[in-house]
Amino acid sequence: MQLYLVENVAFSEENQNWILEEIQKAIYPNGFRRVADRLRYWGLLAACIGAFFTLIAIAVSLGIYVASTMNRESEFRGATTEQFKSVNLRLSDIENTLKFLRVQTVAQKYSTIPIPELKKHRDELATARKTLSGIPQDTPNYWPASFEIITLLSQAQFQLETIGQQPLSVMSNVRMINMPALGFVVREKNVLLKNLIEGIHFENSVIHFDASVRLVDDTFLNCVFILPPQENPPKSFQEIGRTLLTSDLSNVTLNAS
Repeated sequence: MQLYLVENVAFSEENQNWILEEIQKAIYPNGFRRVADRLRYWGLLAACIGAFFTLIAIAVSLGIYVASTMNRESEFRGATTEQFKSVNLRLSDIENTLKFLRVQTVAQKYSTIPIPELKKHRDELATARKTLSGIPQDTPNYWPASFEIITLLSQAQFQLETIGQQPLSVMSNVRMINMPALGFVVREKNVLLKNLIEGIHFENSVIHFDASVRLVDDTFLNCVFILPPQENPPKSFQEIGRTLLTSDLSNVTLNAS
């Protein structure tokens, strides 16, 4: 192969113009090529804009999905919580019913035995009383059972059957106010309290409560309490029952009006 070196080649003006024109076309295309270039540019721009809006749509859809999922989970948790509460309430009701049935069994078991024998069952009666203090008071037959347990436990603790055989004394509308401590004392009496009883100290006595009784600052030391069985006792009886279910029966102060 032979190589030819051409030196000092001079282009004519016409050739120079043609070369410049081709360079201009390459740098600044005209016609179809310009259109093609612009289409390619705007196509890329449109693709970028489309991708941007697609990402926004995806984000919005994802947000809606997440919000919907969270709402469903929240509703599920709420429904589950309510179901758990309902189940716990039913279980609590069942547990309280079983406890109350055991207390009723204890009351029925010892209500017919001689009073001197109750002393041997004092702990069991005390447990039954404590159980009653934790059971809702709207439980059917709650108060008759409570009054029975209070009577049996006080009889088991203080053994006052001899005093209980005495003739029944009646105290009605007795008020002792502004008296020194233990100023008016009732000892070893079998007594029925009626209407207002205020400021009296009772010792070693068997106390019967009339439905009309109202108590104000009355103290009871080593007494037996006899409350008549009532399904719906008056407020004063309920206050007496609540206090005796939770207090030391050997020394208790009653206010029930």
